[in-house]
Amino acid sequence: MTVSAAPSGGASAPAFRPVYAWYVVAVLGLANCVSFIDRLILSLLVQPIKAELGISDTAFSLLAGAAFAIFYCGMGLVIARWADRYSRKWIVTAGIVLWCLMTALAGTARSFAQLFMYRVGVGVGEATLSPSAYSLLAGYFPPNRLALAVGVFSAGVTAGTGLAYLLGGTAIGWVMSLGTVHLPLFGELGGWRLVMVVVGLLGLPVALLMLFVKEPPRPAGMAPATVGEVWAHFKANISRYGLVFAGYGATSITAFAVMIWTPELYRRQYGAGVGEAALTIGTVAVLGGLLGAFIGGWLSDRLESAGDRHAKLKVLAGCGLGLLLPGIVAPFMPTMVGHAAVIFFMFFFGTAATGPAGAYVQSITPDRMRAQFGAWYQLSLVLVGATLGPFAVGFVTDYVLGDESRIGLSMSLVSMVANPIAAWLLWRAWRHARS
Repeated sequence: MTVSAAPSGGASAPAFRPVYAWYVVAVLGLANCVSFIDRLILSLLVQPIKAELGISDTAFSLLAGAAFAIFYCGMGLVIARWADRYSRKWIVTAGIVLWCLMTALAGTARSFAQLFMYRVGVGVGEATLSPSAYSLLAGYFPPNRLALAVGVFSAGVTAGTGLAYLLGGTAIGWVMSLGTVHLPLFGELGGWRLVMVVVGLLGLPVALLMLFVKEPPRPAGMAPATVGEVWAHFKANISRYGLVFAGYGATSITAFAVMIWTPELYRRQYGAGVGEAALTIGTVAVLGGLLGAFIGGWLSDRLESAGDRHAKLKVLAGCGLGLLLPGIVAPFMPTMVGHAAVIFFMFFFGTAATGPAGAYVQSITPDRMRAQFGAWYQLSLVLVGATLGPFAVGFVTDYVLGDESRIGLSMSLVSMVANPIAAWLLWRAWRHARS
């Protein structure tokens, strides 16, 4: 069955073809998954990288967060303008190749500065994905089916997180057992360096799948939005965008802190090995995240189809409340399994919010500036969360508590500050829309 829909902003949309549209979601979701594997593999390599490069928790947090996030966001705004003008398909394809190669080259870094620059390259490559993907999906799905599509695409974050831990833990054990290996172009590599090269190169085939994604036609005669027009639209809708950007951005502080530091928490606080820690957090991330992604998107679409005009914001506000306690309470659990059981709810509610949040931003944005607002949305998540979350935990551990073994308390304190702010802002966004 074919259904036609018009996207926000009055532009006509291509006919909705469910089977092919979901193929596009699957490919973009897989790219999202690969991006998070490349992004998070460092979290399983904290000790060997710190030992070889002679750096602190705070410095490591800059490699894991700020080096990636700042340039991800800065380039994301530029790339989003390209995505509103040129082929989003080819922009994403080039980005996949770039971030995979930069991840592989990180294995050749001989200093903190070199590794920092390669992580910058990963951020620039990954900046191509989300703004272009949100815009592509909005071109393939009608508004009342968009939240589930965005949720499934965003589930790639959870799948990537889980696979980074599950496969990463296994791969690290195997790669470490190989000793030093000679690779063409890369030379003699072993240990954590070989892990980075293997992980980076394994992601490259995803770029081939993008060749089978068709660029949806933009409405005839549609001119790309100027910077002034984008700014004027934002100012006219600042309360609608601002509360969601700020609220969902605040939720990502705890999310990124948990993703980067939990494997090391398991090692320091519970005495777990890399493999055991990776299996535990990876399983929880996959189960909680995938379940949340589908339920959040499905519930939002169902409520909206039933006539609730504010369904996306209602689900988003509920997720904000659900995120209040897990990150605060989990580090005080007496066992690693207990911690995992509590943090399951953070992955569940955090991922359940992604579909409604991303779909809401696209639904109130005109077609010719969707990629740019997708970039601003990602900026609110990554610049705040990926930069501040890991850094805050490392800084509190090094300079406030002064004890690496108390990393759990650091994570709880960061959550205690960020989570109530996030819940209040998302609740305000829903209440404001209803008024």
